[in-house]
Amino acid sequence: MTGGRCCWEVAVDRTIIARLFWVLLVVAVFALAMGLAHAEDAVVISSTVPEQVPGLIVNDTQVLSLPAGGSASLLLRSGQMVRIRGPFEGKLAAATPASAATGATGLIEALRGQGIDASVIGAGRSAAPSARQAMEGQSVAVDPEQSAIYCVGPTDTVWLSRPRTLKGPVRLRRAQSTREVTWPSGAAKIEWPADLMIEDGDRFEALNGASAPVTTMIFRRLDNTPSPAAWIAENLLRGCRQQAEPALRELAHEIADAGNPTH
Repeated sequence: MTGGRCCWEVAVDRTIIARLFWVLLVVAVFALAMGLAHAEDAVVISSTVPEQVPGLIVNDTQVLSLPAGGSASLLLRSGQMVRIRGPFEGKLAAATPASAATGATGLIEALRGQGIDASVIGAGRSAAPSARQAMEGQSVAVDPEQSAIYCVGPTDTVWLSRPRTLKGPVRLRRAQSTREVTWPSGAAKIEWPADLMIEDGDRFEALNGASAPVTTMIFRRLDNTPSPAAWIAENLLRGCRQQAEPALRELAHEIADAGNPTH
């Protein structure tokens, strides 16, 4: 009996030790995650590095590489903008500890603490006119012959452009539901059917006369954004490049015209 109890106690002790090990491991991983950055995803506005084209997404898993003398202007999701000058190679998230301030301020302070040349930048007073107009409501033109991601704001309306090559009625399919749409004679566009509600993440396929999918249209619903720059960032980060790239180019020109970083 004594020997059996001894063995049972040893088994219990091993179980406790194993559980304690996993608890400590989870705590360590959690602490590591808390110590990592809470930096926002960013969008490249302009860069002297050819590979970093305007509109490129820089998230917490990507390495930003800037040689000595190189620079990149980045737009954060919040609408704040920063300029980083090389040499720099690393992840923006890893560069910003969790204890740092949020947004551009925390990123700038963290980078400067590592000896990196980083500054907040500002745009001109117009602040991307097309983005400002879009924030007030716009007509989102959907081309059923082009696969794309479309961002729809709270006050936006959605319109379907007349197909150029597809003949006859076009059918829109979402999951197992199919809806036929037609354009009146001479109409270049029609308003999106009222009975086809668009929710965030909805995916529609345009079918040809043979019921074969021709294109895929994905919709993202956006909330109100605090600034035109934030609207640009949100659209690009959601994948709506076609809508946001003209405004991004406007913003890049305004930054260049505004001159030096603010601090």
